[in-house]
Amino acid sequence: MNDLEQQTASDSTTEDEQRTLVVGLLADPDTPAEIAEKLVDDLPDILAAQIDSSIVWDLRTMTHPVTASVQAPGEVLDAVADKTAHTEWDIGIYITDLPMQHDDQPILADLDHNRRIAGLSLPGFGPFLQHQKIRNAVVRLVADLTETSDAGLNHGEHHPSRIGRATARHLQPVRVVHTEDYRHTRRYVTTPWRGRARLLAGMVRTNQPWRLIVGMRSALAAVLGTSAYLTITSTIWLLSTRLGVGKLVLTTVVSVALMVAWIVGAHHLWERARDNSEREETWLYNASTVLTLSIGVLVMAAAVYVLILLGSLFLLEPSVLASSLGRPPELADHLMLAWLATGLATVAGALGSGLDSEDAVRRAAYGYRERQRRDKIGQNDETGGTPSSSS
Repeated sequence: MNDLEQQTASDSTTEDEQRTLVVGLLADPDTPAEIAEKLVDDLPDILAAQIDSSIVWDLRTMTHPVTASVQAPGEVLDAVADKTAHTEWDIGIYITDLPMQHDDQPILADLDHNRRIAGLSLPGFGPFLQHQKIRNAVVRLVADLTETSDAGLNHGEHHPSRIGRATARHLQPVRVVHTEDYRHTRRYVTTPWRGRARLLAGMVRTNQPWRLIVGMRSALAAVLGTSAYLTITSTIWLLSTRLGVGKLVLTTVVSVALMVAWIVGAHHLWERARDNSEREETWLYNASTVLTLSIGVLVMAAAVYVLILLGSLFLLEPSVLASSLGRPPELADHLMLAWLATGLATVAGALGSGLDSEDAVRRAAYGYRERQRRDKIGQNDETGGTPSSSS
C-alpha cells in the first residue's frame, strides 16, 4: 500500500471513530438565555479539550420559561425532561434564574443520569463571574452525564484539569445530597449561611438593578428636573458648603431609603407569607427586592450627580457664586452642591415613580422569570389560589 492509500485509510478510520454528541442548553428568557448564547461559542472546544477530543460536540440552545408552570426542584427536572424529549439532544442542561433550595440549603445543580439531563440554578452561583462559573459547571456536568468523570462540583481532587480546579474553587463549600422523592440521582447544594448570602446576591444580580435608571422614566425625569432647579438656587449654594460630608451622606441615605420605600409601597412589591413554610422564602424575595431597588436608585443618583456636576461647572459663573459665598468658588463647592442637589432631588424622584405604571416598575426592577412569578402570585391572590413553592 502506497503512502496515499495509507493516508486515505487513516482518515477513513478517524472519521469512523468520531461520533457526534448534541448538548442542548435550555434556558429561561433574559439573563439565562444570554449566558447560554455565549456558551455556544466557548463550549465545543472546551468539551473537546477537557472531556473527549474524539467527539464532535454539537451545542444547541433553546429558550423556554420552564419554571413558569413548576417551581419545585424535582418537578423542574421533570419538566425539562418533557421539554427535551422530542429534540435531537443527547444531553440536556437547563439554566434557570429561579432560586431553589433543598431544606435550608441553596441548590446549585440537579442531575438525572437515567434521562441525561441536569439543571443549574443561576442565583446560587453568586453575583460575580457568572458566565465563567456556569461554563465550568456545564463542562463538569457533561462529563458526569457522559460517565467520563464525576461532576466534581464539591471537590477538586478528582479533577486535575484547570477547569476542574476552577470549578471547585468557585463553588466550595458544596456537598452532594440525595433525595428519595424524585428520580434525579445527584443534587449539589451549598452551606445554609454562606450559600444563602451568595444566593441572595445572585438573585439581585439576575434582576439587573442598573436597568432601573432607564426603566423608570418618570422618576428619572423628576430627579433631573428637581436637581436642575436646585442647582441654580442660591440658598442651596450656601447650604451645601456648610452642611459637611457627614450630613450629606445622611441626606443621601435617607433620600434613597425614602425612594425605595415609596416604590415598594406604591407598586405593591412587598410580599407577605401565607404560612410559616413560606416565611423564609418570602424574606428572601423581599430582601432581593429591597437590595435591587437600592442599588438601582444609587446608580440613578450617581448618574444624575455626574450630570449636575457638569452642569454646575459649565453654567454657574464663578463671579455669581462668589457673590453668594463671599469668596471665590472652588471645585469642592461644585462637588458639594451637586451632592446636595442630587440627594434632595431623589426624594422628588420617589413622587415621580408614582407616575410609572406597575408593569413598568416591575419590568425595570425584575428579570423575566421573577416578573412571571409575581404575576402568577397576583393571579392566585385574585382567584384565592396558592402559588407553588420554589424551596
